[in-house]
Parts: sequence; C-alpha cells; structure tokens
Amino acid sequence: MVLEDYYFSIIVVAGTLILLASLGFIFRKTRIFVEQKTVEQFIFLLVSFIGIIVLVLSLPISDNTKQVLLSFLGILIGATIALSSTTFVSNGMSGIMLSRIKPFKAGDFISIDDTFGRVSDIGILHTQIQSIDRDIITIPNLKLISNPVTTISSSGTVISATVSLGYNVSRDRIEKALTKAAEKVELENIFVHVIELGDFSVTYKVGGLLKDVSSLITKRSDLKKKMFDSLHEDHIEIVSPTFMNQRVYAEDTVFIPEDHDKVCIKPPATYEYVTEVTTEDVIFGKAIEAEITKKISRMIEDMDQKQNDFVALVNGISDEELRAEERKALDSLLRQKVELKEDLDSVIAVLGKEGDTSTDGVRLKSLQYLDSKAGDVSIELKELLDRVSNEIEQ
Repeated sequence: MVLEDYYFSIIVVAGTLILLASLGFIFRKTRIFVEQKTVEQFIFLLVSFIGIIVLVLSLPISDNTKQVLLSFLGILIGATIALSSTTFVSNGMSGIMLSRIKPFKAGDFISIDDTFGRVSDIGILHTQIQSIDRDIITIPNLKLISNPVTTISSSGTVISATVSLGYNVSRDRIEKALTKAAEKVELENIFVHVIELGDFSVTYKVGGLLKDVSSLITKRSDLKKKMFDSLHEDHIEIVSPTFMNQRVYAEDTVFIPEDHDKVCIKPPATYEYVTEVTTEDVIFGKAIEAEITKKISRMIEDMDQKQNDFVALVNGISDEELRAEERKALDSLLRQKVELKEDLDSVIAVLGKEGDTSTDGVRLKSLQYLDSKAGDVSIELKELLDRVSNEIEQ
C-alpha cells in the first residue's frame, strides 16, 4: 500500500527522464540548435528543474512538508547561485551573450592574450579552441567577454614577415625580390614597407591579403621560405653588415647556400610524395570537423526550404505530365539528400567518441566528401527550382 502511494512520483521521474531522452534524440536528428548549444543546454536544465518541482508536489506527504521541501530547494538554488555567482552564473550569462552577438563561430581562428587557435566548440559555460600544437584549450566564456578577442575574418586576412638587410643593397632591388616572394605564395594587394632604419641594417616588412585562411599556418611559413629563396635568387645576402666569423673569407665571398639551385629542381616522379592531409588538417582537426559539420547542416536546412519552394511551384503547373516529370526529378535529389543526412549522422556518431584519434584523417576526409556532395545536391536543387520557375513564367 505504501508503494502504491509513490506510483505517481515514479511516473513523474520516468516521464522526466523519457522527456529528456526524447528532447536529446530530437535535437540530434533535427539539429535545430546545431549552432546554439547554449539554448539546448538551457532547455535541458529547465526541464530537469520543472521535473524536480513536480516530483516534490507529487510525493505522498503533507502540504506543510512539501512547502518545507520547496523552500529548502529554493534556498539551495539561491545559495548555489550566490556562491557561484562569480563563476558559474557569470560564465553562463557570458555564454548567452556570446550566442547572441556571435563574435566568432566554430572553425574560426581566434586569439586571446597569448592563446591562438581555431574554435572547435562553443558551450554555455566555456569555449574550446584547438591550438597550433593540436591541443584542446578550454576558455571560460567570462574571459572571452572580459578581454579583447581577435577573430580572423573568414573572407581573408593579411599575413606578413620581416627581414633585416644591409644598407649596401638597393631598396628597389629588395622590394622587387620581396614582392616576387609574396606573389609565389599567391597573396593579393602585396605591400613592402620599411619598418626601421637601424644602426647597421634596414628592417623590411612584406605582406599581402590571404583569401583562403584555412591554410594560414602553412602560408605564413611559405612566405618566409619564398623570401629566403627569392632574396638568394637575386644574390642578396640575408646577413647583417656586423656579421662576424672566426674563419677568414675572401672579400668577394657571398653567403648563399651552394645547393640553392638544386632546391628548386623537382625530384623524379618515382620519388615524388603527395601529402594526403594538410598541416592545418592535422593541427586543427576537431575545429575543422565542427566547422564542416555545421556547414553541411546549414546546407541541408537550405535544401529543405528549396524543396518546399519547389513543391509550391510544381503545384501551380497545370500540365499533369510536366508536373509528374518535375516531381520525379525532385525525388531523385531528395533520395540523395536523405542519404546525405544518414551519412552525416553516422559521421557525427563517430565524432562523438572522444579519445579515438586513429581515424582522425578518415573522419575528416569523410566530412570533406559529404561537404562536396551536399554542395552538388544544393546546386542541382537550385538549378531545378530556377528552371521550373522560368517555365512557369513563360
């Protein structure tokens, strides 16, 4: 008889757990909050809080006892908020603020204090970035709100490098060599500036606009390499006039590597090695995975909207045969979209397995393939929509 008094309470607990599990399943399938995890986490907290209150009210105890429990719960929550107001609540409010102003998104390069990397996850309490050493760095959201954050624009950024050269070399000659180096790295809007006129050398800065920021780390290194090669190709020494060595050299000795010309020679095809993944793929794997996953999800949402627009247009076609033909063309694309969703869910399930780095390259390549496939399906769907729209107008 005592157990029967708790039946309703057991149902409340079971119902709350089932509701939380159902919400989690719906959020994973629909990816409605794929870019706003803070909202998803807030909903889970709210449902859990309501479930606890309903549980207390359903207990077979006196009203006075229920009031005492609810009061105790209120005091406990109030004390928790008060004690953690400078940490938990502050970070939570900062997370909500970040989700609204969106100073960066998953996959963006950001810099705060001495920390630099790509954003891999944005939560309600903290943000994770992947450093150039491939380490995951967790930063409290309060720090991101309280300190200046530098976000590298996805549309392009300026990269540059400096070098000090002697006064005995013509400035015009140096500028041409440095410009040639920047052109080899495929930079745009190239510039060469004189940074400092030192006592023994002149400091030059060369840079330009890099449109593809995904290769930022590699391009920064390539720029320095090309500067080194270009200056030596033009027989410009990268050495200060104060250079000293215990060995005695002739006055006309030039300090350029003897095998410099051999470096530019392409090795035989037999020994040519093709890198399967870029340096950025290895360093920022998790951040790139998060960026591509969100990109594919947005494309799928865009496909759903185009599908609805297409159905509305086809329903306005009076010719039954033409309408059936266009719907058949749509069905073919929709099958590809369904397969794309299933493949994406499979990859996301693998991504959720923390600690498994053995398949990092495979997972990234799978996402890159799905990204390409999603782009093709989206383009075909848009072309189909435009064609039907033009046919109706005619």
